[in-house]
Amino acid sequence: MTPPSQRLVFANQLRGLAALGVISSHLIGVFWAMREFVAAATASPVQPGNVPTIFALVANPWLNPGPIGVGVFFLISGLVIPFSLDRHTRARFLLARVARIFPTYLAAIVIDVIVLDLAGAFWQRPFPYDGSTIFSNALLFYNLVGRPSIDLVNWTLCIEILFYGLMTILARRVKLGRLFPLFFAATVMLLAICARRWVPLGGFGLRNAALLDTLSLESTFLIFMLIGVLFNYHHRGFLSAIKAGSVIGLMLAMFVVAWRIGALRPQYPVVTANYLLAFIVFTVAYGLRTYARPFAPLDFLAAISFPLYLVHSIVGFVCLKVFMLVFELAYVPSLIATAMIVIALALTLHRAIERPTIRIGQRLALSRQRNYETA
Repeated sequence: MTPPSQRLVFANQLRGLAALGVISSHLIGVFWAMREFVAAATASPVQPGNVPTIFALVANPWLNPGPIGVGVFFLISGLVIPFSLDRHTRARFLLARVARIFPTYLAAIVIDVIVLDLAGAFWQRPFPYDGSTIFSNALLFYNLVGRPSIDLVNWTLCIEILFYGLMTILARRVKLGRLFPLFFAATVMLLAICARRWVPLGGFGLRNAALLDTLSLESTFLIFMLIGVLFNYHHRGFLSAIKAGSVIGLMLAMFVVAWRIGALRPQYPVVTANYLLAFIVFTVAYGLRTYARPFAPLDFLAAISFPLYLVHSIVGFVCLKVFMLVFELAYVPSLIATAMIVIALALTLHRAIERPTIRIGQRLALSRQRNYETA
């Protein structure tokens, strides 16, 4: 049988395109449209000047490459994670996921903290985060304790971690391509979102209410990721094309309802539409997957997409400010120079940390599995 990685070239290349979408949305769109927010998040002055012409590329809120890219990332995770479940026991799967996420992520957080400290010192602004915020970000539970995100993108990793937990619980049934557990999980999450919306909290407390809102938001995206699992079922032959279309349509409808009534309802329907576009992009690419072939530029972006995603926001925003405010360069040359820096940094993290720790994690997981089998 052909290994999944070879049969899913399209998914790997979509990662590269999704990374481009997120980066362009942030370094072009957010940088200009949310100047005060960017200044506060990077301990830097508010960016002056007129919005450049290139901003038009990301100006349409109904066609925003940022949420489209994130949506594609989520669907890819839903598609490929069941293959890891097929190869691993639950414990081995979790070890492999920890090795995949945390070493590279922690290195990126360290870089962000250093960059923020240097930016604050240069522009004589206080460091924007305390120790508990850094600690909760490092371990990816800041969202549960009401702390802000440092890198502005790790909210997606919090959802990924929850998804790994859900897949671990459902591992045996997902391996067998069972539909009921997926829809049962989605229904439970949707009912919880409904309860959060319509059941009075009484004396539950503002902090606990905020926690429920966070879980409501994250549950919405978990339902979306389950769509990727359904594509996996079709790819592995558990679902016919007609049945896959039906169940995927049903799960997509549940996702839209969850968005409409949950914590994300202020963003409905504009941001929701971008996730539906992500679904369309992913579906078309999936339908044409047999035509996908290696393509060096996309394969390169796909290889460094995770560290690139992690470092592009804080490092990118600060670099843009330095080039424009200190060296007085125009925006487009500053953007090009910034892109080169974040790509070089991502490549360094990929080669120095991401690739080696993935191999170490796989060896540790395999060792644990062998010890379990001989115990």
